[in-house]
Amino acid sequence: MQQLQLLGFLTLTLLVLNPSQCSPIGEQCAMQPGFSSISIVNLNSLEKYDAEVTYQPNRLNERSLAAWEYVEVNTDVNRVPQVIYEARCLTTHSCNGVDSTSSVESVPLSFRMPVLRKHTGCPFYSIEFESITVACICATSRKN
Repeated sequence: MQQLQLLGFLTLTLLVLNPSQCSPIGEQCAMQPGFSSISIVNLNSLEKYDAEVTYQPNRLNERSLAAWEYVEVNTDVNRVPQVIYEARCLTTHSCNGVDSTSSVESVPLSFRMPVLRKHTGCPFYSIEFESITVACICATSRKN
């Protein structure tokens, strides 16, 4: 089972490093001479990998000075993973256990996550990036 998970992860990594190998143009598949497209046979292994990545050991999100919770933000049946959970800061203007005179606040931290997207009429998945909030951190307040 770990081999399938590793294969799914490596395939996604290859798509991230060379996205032109599987990118549909509009709503049509790009099928040209010399175009090598990659199809993922077992998407279940990729979904299981995603579940392992979102697991937070020892409740880090609750122990953080800028605590957060994971909420289901969007679902897309044409995307892998189909369900994406994002972090939502539990406080916005303070950090747990930090003196309020320190002028720090809880700030969401985001990154662009690679996802696989299925397009109508195309038997392959394309790699796309979506901005996902993954955690919250304490930062000094912005000075305007």
